[in-house]
Amino acid sequence: MPDINPAASEENFERLKQDPDFEVAVALVADYLDGAFSDPDRSEKEEWTLSCLPSTNKTSGRERLFTLNVGPMQVLYMERFTENAESEVLFTLYVSASALEQEAGSSLEELAERYPSLEFQRTSLSSADGDGAVIHCLWDGESLEQFVDLPLEGSIRPLADRLVGKGRGPYGQYHNRRFAQHVLDTMKEAA
Repeated sequence: MPDINPAASEENFERLKQDPDFEVAVALVADYLDGAFSDPDRSEKEEWTLSCLPSTNKTSGRERLFTLNVGPMQVLYMERFTENAESEVLFTLYVSASALEQEAGSSLEELAERYPSLEFQRTSLSSADGDGAVIHCLWDGESLEQFVDLPLEGSIRPLADRLVGKGRGPYGQYHNRRFAQHVLDTMKEAA
């Protein structure tokens, strides 16, 4: 029997379930999948994968809680930074830059001025074909107020459609089926 990558393991899912930010992570993934796919249940693992406590960029003061990939690209992840007894949570998502700018009626530079607690960048990831924007948000009151004010509704699907068109990504061995099923069940319950 082949070894299971820890990010795909039941043990990592059980550890993540104990994290105080577990429900936040579930809600972020559910919202992104809802914006990206008409039927995320049908496209699981073929078009998107979800890892649980992957080792990506892990250090003694940094841990990634999850990574959502669409096709060949990471599109959403959440990290915890710990220094001394202090802990900060940051989440990062990728959207279509042109769709976000059109929906907001503002350039990314103007959005950065309007929402100073968020960080906006154009992504250099080639999978986005020059039309990707990355948004970084700390999990704190001011940042979250600004984040929920962003017009993201129409900016997720254009990027997801582009990425799905590039074919299945290389992340299948990291896909955590239990975490994905928990997110999908949560989405069904909320519908």
